[in-house]
Amino acid sequence: MVSTLDHPTNSVSSNVATSSPEKAQSGTEIHYTRQTSVVPRFEQESFHVRPVAPPGSSVPKGNKEIPLLFQPFTVKDLTLANRIIVAPMCMYSSKDGFMTDFHLAHLGSFAISGAGLILAEASAVEPRGRISPADAGVWSDDHMHALKRVADFIHAQGSKMGIQLAHAGRKASARAPYDSIVFEHDYWNDDVVAPSGGPEFQWDENHVVPRELSLSEIKEVIAAFGSAAARVAKAGLDTVEIHGAHGYLIHNFLSPITNHRTDEYGGSLENRARFLLEVIKVVRDNFPAEKPIFLRVSASDLVENVIDGPSWEIEQTVQIAKWAKEAGVDVIHVSSGGNSAKQVVSYSPGYQVHFAERIRRDVPGLAVIAVGSITGGKQAQEILELEKADLVAAARGHLKRPSFALDAARELGVEISYSPQYFAAKFA
Repeated sequence: MVSTLDHPTNSVSSNVATSSPEKAQSGTEIHYTRQTSVVPRFEQESFHVRPVAPPGSSVPKGNKEIPLLFQPFTVKDLTLANRIIVAPMCMYSSKDGFMTDFHLAHLGSFAISGAGLILAEASAVEPRGRISPADAGVWSDDHMHALKRVADFIHAQGSKMGIQLAHAGRKASARAPYDSIVFEHDYWNDDVVAPSGGPEFQWDENHVVPRELSLSEIKEVIAAFGSAAARVAKAGLDTVEIHGAHGYLIHNFLSPITNHRTDEYGGSLENRARFLLEVIKVVRDNFPAEKPIFLRVSASDLVENVIDGPSWEIEQTVQIAKWAKEAGVDVIHVSSGGNSAKQVVSYSPGYQVHFAERIRRDVPGLAVIAVGSITGGKQAQEILELEKADLVAAARGHLKRPSFALDAARELGVEISYSPQYFAAKFA
């Protein structure tokens, strides 16, 4: 069968996310033209060889016990073939928020190679919420076609997909790390927003001075998270992860370093957590009840020994984890740092796992993901065996070896299913 791809006729689409008309900037007032295209398309082009079992799923062998890492994990209606997650990684490979063929190849490779769940990169809920002009976005229905294409491919391979809903806060409008000339006029330096504004809240000399969000703007941003969740649900993704870590907007509200407000969104922990909890509520209201919601947090600002005064630390994280669970979060993904340029990070294998362990111990019933320099199967299995986490995530480990899950199985001596087309790798 031959069909045609017929897009709307040369209509100009404009997406604006600003506090008021006079604040519109070139980087957030985005105009682009939908390409009118009548291209032959054949249904055979959407054919997939579907695996009998998801790649990365264990194959029982007699009475041999299957390591936890390769046992299925279920939360709500989402069942993962194993407990290995691809953590979100910014690829800075989008224009005006659109995913491209790069994302299909990048994320699809992890599905072929057996990851249980693939979390796509931080994707902005409004244009000014991007870290850089090269970030992916979910603020427009127009973004969903490319996102759905990636999700459909991942599902066809037998894996599951989520996406990180994000707002960069005071770290927005940063330089794109490559192809920066392409984005020369795409920044929004006069409309970088945060809970508190002014020179003292500038991340560092390579970032711009943020301005303070008004109460009405806060409500608009919260609503943008809800709209993004609804779009992603229509695209067929299995979960969403609210990005509350690494010094971006939600983390800015949580930490007393970056939140000096005196209204209902600042001051006490309850007030500083209000923005997060309202985001959780609107995301939960707009995402199917049967599907889980993830939350990523930084458990500490990692500045306790280098600055005077209060900061964000594990005790507060435990408390907001309890509140997040009550608000509808099913899984918490525990990282650290990113909110202060003065942070002291002591990198070592599994350097953040103790934070995950603490939350898992103190917040029963909330599934926990450990992340941070988890580099192999034995290390990941030990984390699960010692009940420090329910799932493990790796980012750079998957960049280095997209076959991370297959290699972990081999390291643990586990028989697993392979993608049919990659079955010969089993004997390599």
